[in-house]
Amino acid sequence: MYVFPLEGDVSECIGLLPKPGCGIEPTQAGDRGGELQLAVFGLMFIGLAVIFTVVFRNVLRRDRERAKPAQ
Repeated sequence: MYVFPLEGDVSECIGLLPKPGCGIEPTQAGDRGGELQLAVFGLMFIGLAVIFTVVFRNVLRRDRERAKPAQ
């Protein structure tokens, strides 16, 4: 749902991408740019960091195992 300001020229705000300064500030947590959207972004960032860390540690562990001399 796009909400355009009623003051000024509304045609300046209509386009393929939302333009800066057009629209309204988020008033509810679920609004675009609201707290829930920021929380989801934060959780996705933390999740990607955890996945990257686990993969990186496993690659290092595998490389150490391969580097050990055969007994």
